[in-house]
Amino acid sequence: MTQISRRGFGKLVLGAGALAAPMGFVRNGWAQGKEIQIGIWGGSQGEFVKKNIIPAFEKDFGCKVTAEEGFTLANVGKMRATKANPKFSVMFIDDVAIPICKSEGLIEQLPAADMPALANLYPRFGFDGWGTAVAISVGSMFHNTSITPPSSYAELWKPEYAGKLKLVSPKNTPSVFFLIVAAAVKSGKPFAEAQYLVDDSFDKVAALKPNIMNLFDNGPQAANEVAQGQADIGLLELSKYVYPYTAKGAPVTMSFPSEGSFAGNNCQVLVKDGPNRDVAVAFMNRMLEPAVQKAFSEYALTAPPVSGIEFSPETLKYLAYPVAEMDKRGLFTPDWEYINARRSGWTEKLNGIFAV
Repeated sequence: MTQISRRGFGKLVLGAGALAAPMGFVRNGWAQGKEIQIGIWGGSQGEFVKKNIIPAFEKDFGCKVTAEEGFTLANVGKMRATKANPKFSVMFIDDVAIPICKSEGLIEQLPAADMPALANLYPRFGFDGWGTAVAISVGSMFHNTSITPPSSYAELWKPEYAGKLKLVSPKNTPSVFFLIVAAAVKSGKPFAEAQYLVDDSFDKVAALKPNIMNLFDNGPQAANEVAQGQADIGLLELSKYVYPYTAKGAPVTMSFPSEGSFAGNNCQVLVKDGPNRDVAVAFMNRMLEPAVQKAFSEYALTAPPVSGIEFSPETLKYLAYPVAEMDKRGLFTPDWEYINARRSGWTEKLNGIFAV
């Protein structure tokens, strides 16, 4: 009799069993052996996705997920470059880019029937079916805890703040938040109306220049500098870049003026005609499941876009959650379709005002 090693016998048994079992009897058998490529963010959020979310998904579905890091504009560029022969199946971008992707035919509407986790999605984070938020930060002021922050943005124009403010760079998305703030202060209108008055508010923007110490384009670095007392206040930045320092005991935190704050929405979209669409949809659904959202939110100190998740009081200090807390902070999402058409001109004007 031919001798068969124990290891070889195990392979034979496994092979026979696999052949004998119809795919219907294998959990998520339809996904076995399939592969998708997704574009994710860099930094700590991207690392969490790669180390925690993707491996568990691969194990549950028997598939392969390859992740490539990038930021919003780079990820949009990747979709454009591969539009004729899509390489990616899911892409992580900020909400600012969803209207662009939609108008260029880079993404498709989500199949709600195949995504049961959508049942708990707050409607404001569904973008008319063209994607979903997966993490919400708050865009607002941040300050050194040794000072009492102003209760209104309007106070920042006072002479007492001369040379004490850091301002976000025009190349960063929160610079749009600042422009809306300036328009709101000048007009007395709420953000929802003021966003359409930015073109008439650059004189108000220029009037703040004496109070600006310098511009920043790196949120975590700016938060660290404010913590060190190099400036009293930074405006505006997303809480996900500030609160990790706060949680570690650094003397810096967020403040929320009476005019309101802004929603920084990290989102996911389904690439049009991307490979293995069924696996891509399952992955997007997984990103919204309660256990994933709870762990992701606790790690990144961002709010989930879905209802029904419980957090400890310690974690809730850093989250605009649930939706009642979002409303309390006046969390506002700009009209990006309107803004995107004008942003390059606004950026040019900002650069002209704050050029050294």
